[in-house]
Amino acid sequence: MSQDTRVDKVIGESVASDSNVVNQNSIVESKAKKERRKRSVAWDHFTSKLDSEGIKKVVCNYCKKEYLADTKEHGTTAMLGHIGKCKKIPCNVDTRQSKSAFQPVTGGNKGDVSIVSWKFDQEECRKALCCMIILDELPFRFVVKEGFKQFMKVVQPLFRIPSRTTVTRNCFDLFDEDKNKMRSIFKETQQRVCITTDTWTSVQRINYMCITAHWIDKNWTLHKRVINFCPISSHRGEDLAKGIVKCLHEWGLHRIFTKTVDNASSNSVCVAELSKQLTKWGTNILGGKHLHVRCMAHIINLVVQDGIKEANISIERIRQAVRYIWQSPARWKNFQECCVDENLAKKSLCLDVPTRWNSTYLMLNRAIEYEGAILTYADHDIGLAHHLEFGHICVCDGDSDIVDEEQP
Repeated sequence: MSQDTRVDKVIGESVASDSNVVNQNSIVESKAKKERRKRSVAWDHFTSKLDSEGIKKVVCNYCKKEYLADTKEHGTTAMLGHIGKCKKIPCNVDTRQSKSAFQPVTGGNKGDVSIVSWKFDQEECRKALCCMIILDELPFRFVVKEGFKQFMKVVQPLFRIPSRTTVTRNCFDLFDEDKNKMRSIFKETQQRVCITTDTWTSVQRINYMCITAHWIDKNWTLHKRVINFCPISSHRGEDLAKGIVKCLHEWGLHRIFTKTVDNASSNSVCVAELSKQLTKWGTNILGGKHLHVRCMAHIINLVVQDGIKEANISIERIRQAVRYIWQSPARWKNFQECCVDENLAKKSLCLDVPTRWNSTYLMLNRAIEYEGAILTYADHDIGLAHHLEFGHICVCDGDSDIVDEEQP
């Protein structure tokens, strides 16, 4: 009986010991899971290690100097201090002292530089990063790309690369800052502003409107800024006027001089509605008689398009020939070989589009330049003549100039 009791006691102690081991292992695993990500910039230049006595240390990746690295007792202060003193770190910068740097001279000859003082500033670098993303239309996730991180380690190791969420927030902050500056300018000067608008529909069938403000400052310098880019419900004149009035009220622009738009009928309705609102604000000049300015470029384009109809057959022949060569990689390769035979540079043929007004001119200009190559290609590929024929375009025998009008 007593022997059974001792056996049960030993088994109970063994089970308790095993449960303690399991609990300790679970605690270690939970601590390992909860270990925070190393966020300090110091870890970009140091590597963790354990010495022979099991003490946690870090080693500089450049000069191999060691520091104690218990985060609870030592932290990263010593490592950050070493980064500023280590002579082997590439592009090490003393943030406390300005240094001389060479900067290209704006408007000067190639190679002209000027000496300027420079000092590392984390906030200025972050603002410049936001400007680069906005100007080059880069995605916000660009900052988390491995290539950009490696580039910044070489260019400026002290720069702490922000996350894409932080960059997004900084870009909006930069937009609000510039918007407040422009709003202050409009409020202080109280000058009249001219606006231009344009509308279009995207491939997702969403209507958009862009509003641009034009004004001349006290130094007679012409300025142009896009003050709104927003979706609209429709292209009706009333809806356009509502979007414009809302934008002008947001910017505090009540003194409008003119509104320049194309000849669409909806724009006439929009200008009439805008004139009524300006009358309510008491800023409408001559009752809005000269508020509506028709776009001269649009009028000239209509004149040119009407004149092009006189040579429509020749232009259509060029358009069909370019489209035929573009339709197949094999045809394009054969055309490149014809360019080599004619001692012409390998350039792409241009195909015009209705929404780009100068594209027809570019297409004809390039066709004249490569007239010899096109004629050589037509001699080798009978399919081009068939393409023009099936396109209901007459191909005349002995026609040596592809841009001349058809002979009767």
